[in-house]
Amino acid sequence: MSNGTKRIGSPLENKEYKQAHQKSVTRDANGFRLRQQEIDKSIRLDDDPENSGNNYGHHKTIEEKEAEGAEYIIEGNLRKVTPYYYTYMTYCKLRWRDRTLLDIFIEEFRDRTPETYKKAIESGQVKLNLKIANLQTIVKNGDLITHRGFRREAPISSKPIKIVFENDDLLIIDKPSGIPVHPAGRYRYNTVTKILQHEFKKTVHPCNRLDRLTSGLMFLGKTSKGSNEFMKQIRDRNVSKYYIARVKGKFPTKDIIVEKPIFTISPKHTLNVVDEKQGKEAKTEFRRVSYDPITNTSVITCHPLTGRTHQIRVHLQYIGYPIANDPLYSNSYIWGDNLGKDGIADLEDVKNKIDSIGKTKAASSWILPNEKGEILTNELCPHTGLQLYTDPGRNDLELWLHAYQYEADDGSWSYKTQYPEWAIEPSRKFMELAIQEAKKCGETQTQFNVGSVLVLNGEILSTGYSREIEGNTHAEQNALTKYFNKNGTYEVPPGTEIFTTMEPCSLRLSGNLPCVDRIIEQPNIKSVFVGVVEPDVFVKNNSSYKKLSNKNIAYIHIPGYEDECLEIAKRGHEKIEKIQESK
Repeated sequence: MSNGTKRIGSPLENKEYKQAHQKSVTRDANGFRLRQQEIDKSIRLDDDPENSGNNYGHHKTIEEKEAEGAEYIIEGNLRKVTPYYYTYMTYCKLRWRDRTLLDIFIEEFRDRTPETYKKAIESGQVKLNLKIANLQTIVKNGDLITHRGFRREAPISSKPIKIVFENDDLLIIDKPSGIPVHPAGRYRYNTVTKILQHEFKKTVHPCNRLDRLTSGLMFLGKTSKGSNEFMKQIRDRNVSKYYIARVKGKFPTKDIIVEKPIFTISPKHTLNVVDEKQGKEAKTEFRRVSYDPITNTSVITCHPLTGRTHQIRVHLQYIGYPIANDPLYSNSYIWGDNLGKDGIADLEDVKNKIDSIGKTKAASSWILPNEKGEILTNELCPHTGLQLYTDPGRNDLELWLHAYQYEADDGSWSYKTQYPEWAIEPSRKFMELAIQEAKKCGETQTQFNVGSVLVLNGEILSTGYSREIEGNTHAEQNALTKYFNKNGTYEVPPGTEIFTTMEPCSLRLSGNLPCVDRIIEQPNIKSVFVGVVEPDVFVKNNSSYKKLSNKNIAYIHIPGYEDECLEIAKRGHEKIEKIQESK
């Protein structure tokens, strides 16, 4: 070998390693194919005489040694893991071939300094195919790299993982923002799969991907059958995905389609940009849901038609509406005041500045530019000698991007979550105003009391409540009619949002036009906010949600007002109930 370097034996040259591979079980009890790391964990580290006398321990497998003393601790909004010793395992990637271990560690990983990686190799903590490596070790195709060290995991959000649906084959969850899906980089036990394993006693395998900061729907296989069936639908592009985002600025009322190729310019930073020459095709559809002038942010729906890394985030940045709290793509320190709009940026400078984030400079974003966050301190770890980190801040833990709904294109299934609080918080004041309108109805023994508000760009266009206008008129009908009469038109402006304390009716027993049809007739209403879904005691099998969804109108339930809305709606009904009981 050139340059006087000596390559340590490959798996085929290592007798113990080769035998372990030949004897390994390839699938677990649920039919999942075992990753090579999981198979190699069963290899006893002291099988090789060269291991005797080092700090690996005797007569224990990697799996048995990987988490000695690790425990979960909840501190306020953070979930922490106590420090532990761990053996990191990985296999040679294509871009690593024919490079030294030290070069790979320095160029591909960010969590430790070059000096620390050099010291780890020199002290025998790093191995290639179970043989102690050195600074001249060259990595080849198929090589197994192991690194034994003391680990301190970064804290994550302590928000609970919510189960949306579960059967024998599949587990569907609502993943909180700020939690990685599976072990990688600085995270192992602070991940979705490990939390489910240790706290829910569920062993699962991810079927779809979500970034650490992205929240929302995740599909996890409990059996290989369940995983394979679902992942095949995704691979075949037979699944439609809809996300919610809150972005900088007043998003246009007209739908926007972005079709720009995306390229990963730095795997180390997971940094992606629009690149017309090197990028892979990517297409995303965007639609405005609401706009809040107080914060100058818009809530939008995002429908990615391809699945590139950071696709939604990159496309939004490119058109000038980045996610408002995105620490990577709406960070003026990294991109400048233009925030990377139209792809204008010095990308080498961008990468250099990203390197300082989380080390000497806390993460920031357009809406939270001066937040405290994770940075290195002057305190050293007594085990590794590395600098310790401060706790993460809001920019480190939350991204206003949420996987809201997944549905099969053939209509065989559909799952969705609630809107996250950050998406509905600016709209709560209008729901509360609608409730005040409903209170104006007074008592009724046979009808129902509902309030409604029309809003555009944070301004109130009109209000209405049940029977406000003579006749058996409904709240939404009255709010629309009052606007039409005042402005001499039969259409509301583009971007108008409607708030109603009760789900719009889909059937009028009086023969009048149902409220949901009145809304659908308005081409400029794209968002309907409701305080409570109408119970069957009012109108059996109200189909408003289905009708609105079929017309691609956002239907948003704002939780927290259900009891009050129902109490107002039935105010006075108790009198007729008492009369009926006395009979």
